[in-house]
Amino acid sequence: MSLRGLAVTLTVLVSASASAGQPAPEIDPMGPEPADRYPAGDSLRVYVMTMGPGDHPFLRFGHDAIWIRDSAARTDKVYNFGTFRFDSPRLILDFLGGRLNYWLSVSPLSRVIGEYTRENRDIAVQELALSPAKKEELRTALDVNARPENRRYKYDYFLDNCSTRVRDAVDQVAGGEVHNAIGRAPGRMTLREHALRMTAEPLWLYLALDVVLGPKVDEPISRWGETFLPGELATALDSVRLTGTQVGSMRLIMGPDGRPIAEKPLPRGDPPPLVSGQATLFRADRPLPLDVPPSRVLKFLIWGGIVGLLFAALGWGASRSRWARVPFGIVVALWGLATGFLGCFLVYAWMLTGHVVAHRNQNILLCAPWALAHLVLGVGVAMGRPGATRKAFALAAAALGAVLIACLMKIGFVAHQQNGRLIAFFLPAWIGIVGALWLLRRRIALRAPGTSRP
Repeated sequence: MSLRGLAVTLTVLVSASASAGQPAPEIDPMGPEPADRYPAGDSLRVYVMTMGPGDHPFLRFGHDAIWIRDSAARTDKVYNFGTFRFDSPRLILDFLGGRLNYWLSVSPLSRVIGEYTRENRDIAVQELALSPAKKEELRTALDVNARPENRRYKYDYFLDNCSTRVRDAVDQVAGGEVHNAIGRAPGRMTLREHALRMTAEPLWLYLALDVVLGPKVDEPISRWGETFLPGELATALDSVRLTGTQVGSMRLIMGPDGRPIAEKPLPRGDPPPLVSGQATLFRADRPLPLDVPPSRVLKFLIWGGIVGLLFAALGWGASRSRWARVPFGIVVALWGLATGFLGCFLVYAWMLTGHVVAHRNQNILLCAPWALAHLVLGVGVAMGRPGATRKAFALAAAALGAVLIACLMKIGFVAHQQNGRLIAFFLPAWIGIVGALWLLRRRIALRAPGTSRP
């Protein structure tokens, strides 16, 4: 059965199952085809599987796996580097602390097809044009890697994940041809931009990633670095050409059914592509990821201005009415809790975790950790305490100064960080709360005993 025929068969089966709302059926991808129709000594077929994004935040970036078909043994095994304990009670804590372990698992193709169709995720495959010896070498390496003592690895979001593991395995068996093809080519965007385009919606996930990622992800990268995303790896593999050393001195001639029917000498200057064929096994009913991330600078500026004006209005009201101090104090406390907690978390991610991409995060200047003190001072502001109001103003003014320092850092004397949209929000917001506290502090001082009004 050719790759195209396999795609048609699987697509019909899984589509019918999905439309009926039932679990995907157990599929026999080998079909009725006799094993002896394959060329002697070449019973293996190797495919890179690319799965589209899912709904959960951990699934928003897609997935990769290696599928190896053995027509002689009539087996279809999928080698999956993205296995982890999804139901682990320590999942979030291990992820935040940079201690999340993934492992290589081996599953039958039918189970993999069923899982990803139920999750409504794209499934595409690319067949690799490797020599029989190279395909056997890859299978042996994966089987050794899948042993219990070898299968675990420390997951890294950008540098060591399911996609980079597939990339490295293919590159090794292809004699470094993948790295040679894309290793020096400049990437089309940064790691941050790729992450944000994949998480443009929902907004909270987009914001969370933008806030916690530091300047490391804004450095220029190569096409090799971009292949941490499965979709980028699939595109990169399409551009790879194999030298004669990887397919022998002969080039396979493929018949109309997708099988080799003859061989001929490999001409000089005419290396064959690494990907000999590709197909979509399942098309998900969901929007495709954006090609570029949304900027949203203007929207952030508008919302920051609205927050700043709200603070100013509440502060003006608090300076006029004793009762208006209560809602203003509550807002000051909540703002301090949110920004201070976030700033403290960013310090924690820098100092106490192995997430290099979160180190030296300039967003600490936008969310001053000391703003957490406003949680207590806000109560004093609500009660009209002059000391609390004075201290709240001093801390807010210091936080505004930190935001201004973040603006000055854009000049370029330190590592650049793409946080302009966040500055657009926090700058007017901090200006608003500083102005409001200054106004309230001045009015309380004028009303203090022994103070004459101008």
